[in-house]
Amino acid sequence: MKLFSSVVLGVILLLPLVAQARPVTPFFTFNQSPLVQLYGLPAIGAARILDPGEQRYRLQADLASNFSAGQSGAESIVLDGETTRLTLAFSGHGGRNFEWGVQIPYVSHSGGVLDSFIRGWHDALGLSQGGRTAVPDDVLNYQYMRDGQTLVSQTLVGEGVGDVRLTGGWQLLRPGADDNAAITLRTSLKLPTGDSEQLRGSGGTDLALWLNGGYGGYGLGPSASVFGGLGILLMNKGDVLPELQRSRVLFGSLGAGAWVLPRLSLKVQLDYNGAIYRNSELTQLGADSLQLSMGGSLRLAKQTRIELAVVEDVAVATAPDVVFHAAIIVQQ
Repeated sequence: MKLFSSVVLGVILLLPLVAQARPVTPFFTFNQSPLVQLYGLPAIGAARILDPGEQRYRLQADLASNFSAGQSGAESIVLDGETTRLTLAFSGHGGRNFEWGVQIPYVSHSGGVLDSFIRGWHDALGLSQGGRTAVPDDVLNYQYMRDGQTLVSQTLVGEGVGDVRLTGGWQLLRPGADDNAAITLRTSLKLPTGDSEQLRGSGGTDLALWLNGGYGGYGLGPSASVFGGLGILLMNKGDVLPELQRSRVLFGSLGAGAWVLPRLSLKVQLDYNGAIYRNSELTQLGADSLQLSMGGSLRLAKQTRIELAVVEDVAVATAPDVVFHAAIIVQQ
């Protein structure tokens, strides 16, 4: 974690300022594990806030396929199912050096439709199925047991509004005429508007604070960017496994991308978060997470672009097996 923090801070603060006409921005992603996504982990966002008079509208979908199981001592867990998170987000300029926004998620848990596809994909690549062939396809079973008691059980398909987030950003370093280096301090307040019994919210209020930055060039060409962020999530005790929940965790992101065509950028991004839960020997609850996102953005018009990515769990079982991320963004 110390090495990761040092690298991210170096990206934000120490690298040279290089000209860049169109910086590549981070993927708007975070850990979609069913027992993690209900807390206030944020997507780091762009290093540059909106200009005066600008507004940004984002509609995105994150389809997460989960399958992992584990047992250690008195604990056992099964995470088998699909979680879909639809998010409608709005951001606006709030005055000099300030940006504000709101994010409204709609969360669905189901058995899904991806199990046979993922099993075939694993077979084609010679990858382990990790126990998928031992259970029926497209069944929802999110369950955690400890000391003979079932503390989490989600087996019925359900959907509804999740925890709404209010966001803000303060520009600390604004891009000048000769460069596009930027540093922003951002914050997110997650409100307990989702149903915690249905794993659509935590039942608590969370506050995230993070520093993020971006710059272009650095030997990658005039259309390339590197970006990163590092922050802390402060969590009020919620309703989901409250005795195991931590009160604070660190998180961070690091990525790079380039405009390979006038309207097409490709990018890659690593997202880290500390374990949300403590006093657990299970990887799904007690281990730090690292995810890799790969994809890009396609500009459809001057003010509109789409974003597509595939997210894999680099630290296996700490995040979904795979997440398919898609978004349409209008900025005007």
